Amino acid sequence: MLKLITFDLDDTLWDVRPTLINAEKKTREFIETKLGKLEWGSWEEFKEIRKNLIKTDASYGYDVGKLRKKLLLMKIEEKMGATEEAKKLAENAFEIFYIERNKVNFFKGVIEALSELASEFKLASLTNGNACIKTIGLDNIFEFNVSSVDVKSNKPNSGHFEKALQLTGFTKNEMLHIGDHQVNDMLAAHNFGIKHLWFNPDNLDWEVDCMPLPTAFSEWPSLVKEISKLQFT
Repeated sequence: MLKLITFDLDDTLWDVRPTLINAEKKTREFIETKLGKLEWGSWEEFKEIRKNLIKTDASYGYDVGKLRKKLLLMKIEEKMGATEEAKKLAENAFEIFYIERNKVNFFKGVIEALSELASEFKLASLTNGNACIKTIGLDNIFEFNVSSVDVKSNKPNSGHFEKALQLTGFTKNEMLHIGDHQVNDMLAAHNFGIKHLWFNPDNLDWEVDCMPLPTAFSEWPSLVKEISKLQFT
C-alpha cells in the first residue's frame, strides 16, 4: 500500500530556469551598484572554479548555498580585497539571491494535485537544490524536505531516499518518487528499488539505457489519475 510520495522540486513543481536567471540578475545588479561593472565569466569558467573548490572542500559539491556564497565572495574580493566589507557585501548579496530564488511560479495544477494527495498520503520533497519549502508556502503540504546538505550527497546517490524512509519508518514498497530528471530522479529511484513517475512536460526522449522507460505524465492535473493506476504490494 502506498503511504509516502516524495517529489523533486526544481523543474518538477516549477520551471527553475527563469527563477534562477532573475535571482542572478538581481544579485549582480546589487553588487554592481556598489562596485561598478564587473566581468562575471562564462559557464565553462564557473564549472572549472567549482571543480577546483570541490578539491579543497567536498561540501561545495552538494551545498549549493555555500558554493554560491563562496563564488560571490571571490568575485567581490577581486575588487575589494579580502576585507570584512567584502564579506558583508557578499552576505547581503546572497540574501538577495535567496529571496529571489524562492519566488517560483508553479506549473498549472501543482497545488491542486498536491493538496488532494496530501489528504491521503504523507508527502515530502527531496532536492539537490536549496529551495525553502516554508518560504515558498509548501510547508503545510510537505511534511519534511530532504536536501543534499542534509545527507551530504546529491541524487542519484541514495541518501535522500534513505533519509525519507528513516524519517517515516515506511518501507520501499510503500514509497513513490516523482521527478523530472532522468538520472537524478528516475534512475536513482529505480536503483533504490522504489516506484517512480517521470514528469516529462516537453515529451523528451528517454535516454537512460540501463533501465526501462518509466511511466510518465506531462501535465499535473493528470497526476492523481496516474498514481491510482500504479500497483503496490
